[in-house]
Amino acid sequence: MNDQLRIVVNPVGHQPTSQVLAVAAVLALEWAAPYVNSVIGDNGPFVIQPQVEAVGGLLRLDPERSERLQLAGRSALSEGESEIRIAEDDEGNWNIPDQIDNWWVAGLALSATEFVASTANGIAIAETLAIGNRTDQRCIDLLEKSQQWAMKQIDDLVRATADSNPRLLGNLLLSLSSEVETLADTHANLRARYQADIETISEHL
Repeated sequence: MNDQLRIVVNPVGHQPTSQVLAVAAVLALEWAAPYVNSVIGDNGPFVIQPQVEAVGGLLRLDPERSERLQLAGRSALSEGESEIRIAEDDEGNWNIPDQIDNWWVAGLALSATEFVASTANGIAIAETLAIGNRTDQRCIDLLEKSQQWAMKQIDDLVRATADSNPRLLGNLLLSLSSEVETLADTHANLRARYQADIETISEHL
């Protein structure tokens, strides 16, 4: 882990809306750059604050991870199977207990049957979570916007690392190059092994 680039997402505040936006930012960063260790915290060599453009990162959750977060969120409130209705005030606070883990709060948002938002960020979160069709243009736009936001943060991180720790950046580039070469070799070996099968299948298509 010491040889991995690290980016720390620091929520703007301790309100649940800020916590969920930080989770969205981490998800966007994980998708854009899996070679970067993206975490939520308040200190580190490279710290950023999430912005509403990152909210589309919530759409990167796969069903299994989403389910785990929902279960964790419900467990934190001891809600079981009861409906969760979220009401946000004009400061980003919700009608839930304080000091709940960032990811569990995101799980509650995912579980909510109703999310009445008051702030601009809260409305963005509620509208994002309400998207059911991933082919919807609104979904595509949010994903693209979160990707652009994440890549800008990664570009800034790379520039900062190049100035402060060029050796780390060099090691990372070598590691990524080796992984690409390994994948290429594996693909070539698999194709050679199953070439006859591939040709047979192609003939019957």
